[in-house]
Amino acid sequence: MQTNVSAKTKTKQMEKKVLYSLKYGKLEFTENDIFYMTSPLLGFAHLSDFLLISSEEHLPFYIYHSAEDPTVSFVVIDIKTFFPDYAPEIHKRDLKVLQAKSKDDLVLFGIVVVPANPKEATVNLKAPLAINVQKKLAKQIILEDDRYQIKTPLFKE
Repeated sequence: MQTNVSAKTKTKQMEKKVLYSLKYGKLEFTENDIFYMTSPLLGFAHLSDFLLISSEEHLPFYIYHSAEDPTVSFVVIDIKTFFPDYAPEIHKRDLKVLQAKSKDDLVLFGIVVVPANPKEATVNLKAPLAINVQKKLAKQIILEDDRYQIKTPLFKE
């Protein structure tokens, strides 16, 4: 009997789902592709399941897309790619919620705002999206550190 439950769970995790994104068209994914927000993104309390989408043509940019709402998506970057010295303090309570032993278990992503002139893009370093890729858990962390700003220029002039 135990084997059947396990087999059903594995089948459900591998079952393809389709989301028709307003911006990106047809997105296919499985339960294993979903990152669970341990607390909601600011302004999006009704959403908890997200996909982290990457493609060779858009790297180093990723899309953090709601798996529940086809209209909600964010352009994000791995902050270390653009800001190698970025090293905010992550509180123990955040590590615990994300089931991380240390901040090395996390990847910090910044939400990017791309205006009409992409060279003026900014990234939010004050409230990074901390993701435990192994555990599929994510949380937006509001930093108390004044070194980091909400609208940090992504590109140096």
